[in-house]
Amino acid sequence: MTSKSGLPPVHPGEYLREIIVELGLSQARLARAIGVSPMRISHVVNGSRPVTAELALLFGRAFGQAPQYWLNLQADFDLKLAERELDERLKAVVELVPG
Repeated sequence: MTSKSGLPPVHPGEYLREIIVELGLSQARLARAIGVSPMRISHVVNGSRPVTAELALLFGRAFGQAPQYWLNLQADFDLKLAERELDERLKAVVELVPG
């Protein structure tokens, strides 16, 4: 799955991985700090689970960021995946309002 630029969409877990490494944290340490299981952090980092509104709030608090940052990353990822999966169907949609 690649974007129009030819690059695959980036899961928010990649950004989380970078922050964890940058701060010298372990996934277990982050999990303890925000009160979730280490497995939940691992799933996000590995791209097998999304960043939920709950996690966005927790990450935002832990890292001093707006929760919207994490939700935007997830929404962007989800839209790029859906666009790839619906490519032919989207081309067949009749525009009812010219834009």
